[in-house]
Amino acid sequence: MKVLIIGASGATGHWLVRGALAQGRQVTAFVRNPDAWKAPEGVRVAKGDARDAASLDAALAGQDAVLSAFGPRSMRAGDLQETFMRNLVTGMRKQGVRRLVNLSALGMGDSVRAAPFLFRAVILPLFLRNVFADKARGEALLFAGGLDYVNVCPGRLLNSPAKGGVKASLDGKDTHWTMSREDLAGFMLAQLGSDVWLGKSVLIGY
Repeated sequence: MKVLIIGASGATGHWLVRGALAQGRQVTAFVRNPDAWKAPEGVRVAKGDARDAASLDAALAGQDAVLSAFGPRSMRAGDLQETFMRNLVTGMRKQGVRRLVNLSALGMGDSVRAAPFLFRAVILPLFLRNVFADKARGEALLFAGGLDYVNVCPGRLLNSPAKGGVKASLDGKDTHWTMSREDLAGFMLAQLGSDVWLGKSVLIGY
């Protein structure tokens, strides 16, 4: 399987690339600045930008699936995630790529009901309001795009070793919302070959 990994140079993208290679996937990494990232052996690098539809189209050509760990680096209001998702959905449909595993977050959409009270009452409205509003607009495009998607919603992510035992559900009951990025990547990679959560926003934790 040929897989395009968006956000490959990030903390979660690192584990996606590593895991995909270990599974024998043919990996293309979509990164904004290839000179600032040392690609692992065997990885094809595609330079591009989230706002540049042409570069994304070129990277999507010939792919079988997409893993997206794209995320903003600013808390300011904007339309980066909305623009990115519009370009991604349009490009995937144009290139005939159906499967997308997208990294979302606990607190998006209906998953906010499962989030801890402090997150809902303080963190989300005071710190993440703009980011989540932009992300929500982007995910609306994803949900209406006609793709075979899995929208993965983890809680707080840590750069700690994988421990396994990942729980996945639509309601998030009895779930601990801190988890390893390595475990997150493992779950996302598993969705490339599974239809269990197809067309769903799945909440994951321990």
